[in-house]
Amino acid sequence: MKVDIYKSVTSSNKYLSVQAGSDVSQLKVKDPDYAKLIRQTSDVEVTGDVHQPGYDSSVIIKDIKQHGYHLHHVKHVFS
Repeated sequence: MKVDIYKSVTSSNKYLSVQAGSDVSQLKVKDPDYAKLIRQTSDVEVTGDVHQPGYDSSVIIKDIKQHGYHLHHVKHVFS
């Protein structure tokens, strides 16, 4: 699955991933830190079974399919 990654304007360590090309303005995320987003990167390939500390591709894909997005709380910047 290709995803677009957005960064919270108000919290520098909060990110949101959606399926590439999705309209993030239509998402209903309860955390107000995700109300304003800046696109960080586009068309990132997330594949099946990668498990690393703070990154589990199967959870990302599952969340996007179930909720339309996946929330990240990270200590480093995606580039």
